[in-house]
Order: sequence, then structure tokens, then C-alpha cells
Amino acid sequence: MAEDYPRVSILIPVLNEERTLRQCLDSLLALEYPAEQIEILVALGKSTDQTTVIAQEYATKHPNIILLENPMGNTAVGRNICIDHATGEFLMNYSGHVTAEKNLLEVLAVTLHNQPKDVVAVGCSNLSPGKQNFVGEVSGAAFLSFMGGRSFFSQNAVFPEERFTDHLSFSCYRKDPVKQVGGFDAAFWCGQDYELDIRLRKAGYKILYTPKTRVYHFKRDTVRSLWRQMYRYGIARAKMVKKHHDTLKFFHLLGPAFILGGILLVVLTVLHLLPLWLLPLVVVAYLLMSMVSTLQVTRKPSVVVSSVLFYLLIHVGYGAGFLRGVFYSKL
Repeated sequence: MAEDYPRVSILIPVLNEERTLRQCLDSLLALEYPAEQIEILVALGKSTDQTTVIAQEYATKHPNIILLENPMGNTAVGRNICIDHATGEFLMNYSGHVTAEKNLLEVLAVTLHNQPKDVVAVGCSNLSPGKQNFVGEVSGAAFLSFMGGRSFFSQNAVFPEERFTDHLSFSCYRKDPVKQVGGFDAAFWCGQDYELDIRLRKAGYKILYTPKTRVYHFKRDTVRSLWRQMYRYGIARAKMVKKHHDTLKFFHLLGPAFILGGILLVVLTVLHLLPLWLLPLVVVAYLLMSMVSTLQVTRKPSVVVSSVLFYLLIHVGYGAGFLRGVFYSKL
């Protein structure tokens, strides 16, 4: 019966999402969950493509899709606008470039409903969808490998069993605790979900991962947009460490260390303080590690070879952003 299912408000801030928004909304409308217990809140930024037109088209046909204005386009602000209008007891953190398996809410919301009150959220893995362009395909494989951070960042992880974790990108939350800790921090244009999870954990709450469902996250489809994403992630991470000093981990420094170490290696080689063979040896080792890392995800030759450049872009982009964020955190 519908009353046995908790009411869920799905939060979707959007800005220039015409490429994926239809697939996103179609997957939510197809969820195996009582429709009267779902509301889809879409916070519209000032898109320059057909995003707003598409959202209006769906809202006209489906009364549980509610459109809200987000003039700043700030993702955190958009999520907070959605929360202010949410009538559900649970909040599903979502995105316009994500699609869901049909059992998403049946698993996440019902699991959360049955957990003790100190479990504030239940989330799942986010994988790459089957059909993307080549850039999306390669970057998706890269993020699922150890060279792309799967071993270090829980939002990229896939576990075989339920477990508590520090953060998941797409989770179903209890609304009251989220509001009690102040919602999403508008200072974080990206990474605001991770920062929220930090404050929730500091308040004594737990975040549960389940392997019983998943979402599919469309990756950036151009090299330029992927670079921009990683650069902004680096800035956001540095900004997060400034706000929460105790969250700094050694792997957060791998990106900047990659850049600074590379520069140092070149300088010392030029000054003849290191043997000439060491630099090409390091380059070859990086190439081999990159390809071996991707081979653990896919055996497609074009993806394996191309991934080398994508790892370089990810590491340099993130590292450069982190270094900038140490001194100047504005996004």
C-alpha cells in the first residue's frame, strides 16, 4: 500500500542539461514506487540550451514534477531551494545527468525507513551508462579504475555488501537532519554533497551503502568539460580541507604532488642532478600503470590506449585546481 512507503522529494538542480534531462526524468517516472509518494523538484538555472523547455514539457504532463527558479545556477543553492519546497520526509539527492534503476527508491527509501535514526542516508554506486560518446566512455572507465581514484574516493566505489561509508554521490537522506545541519553550503559550487556528508557525520550520523541498486552517471562528453570538471573538483577539495582540516587525507595530495613532482623531476634532469634515463623511465612506468589500470575495467583497445591521456588530464586538472584552491578558493 502507498502509505507503507515514505514520501520522497527528489532534488534536481539543472543547468544546460538538454543532452540527458529527458532520460533522467523518464527513468524517475518509471520508478517502481508509488507515484503519489514521489515529487520531483527541478531547480532551473538560467540555461542557454533547451533545458528549461524540456523541463516545462514534462511538468505540463506530470503534476508531480515541480519547477522552481534558481537564478544563480549554483548547484548547492538549487538543492536548498528544492529542500525549502520539499514535502517529503526523505530527500533524494539527484542530478539532471543521471538515470536510475527502477528499484532505486524501493531500495534506498525503504532501507532508510527501516534503519535506526542515526543512519541519515542510504546511497548506492554510480556507474557509467552503456551508451556515451568516446570521451564519456573513456573517462567513465578511468574513474572506475585505481588510477582514477576508485580505491580512494568512496563515491566511485562499488562494494559487494552493505557497509557504512563516508560519502556517496547519490543518496536518499532524512530531511530533518539535513535541515538541522544547515543544508548544502552555497560556497561550494561543486562537492557540496560531500561537504554536507562531513557535517552530518560530525553530528553523529551514519551513511549506508547498498549494492542492491545503482544509478548511471553520464560523464563529461568533451575533453574541455572534463578538464574543467577536474579543475573545479581540485579547487573544491582544497576549499573543503580549509573548512574541515581534519578531513585531509594523503590521497588528496596526490594530484598536486604529481604536478610538483613532475616539475621537480624535469628541473633536476635539466640540471644534470639526475641521470637522463630516469625521466623516460618514469614516463614509461606511468604509461604502463595507466593501461594496466584500465585493463581491469575494460579490454577495449581504443579505450585502454586513450585512457593514458585521460589519466594525465584528470591528475593534472585536479592537482592544478587543488594548488589554486590552497591560495584562492573561489570557484
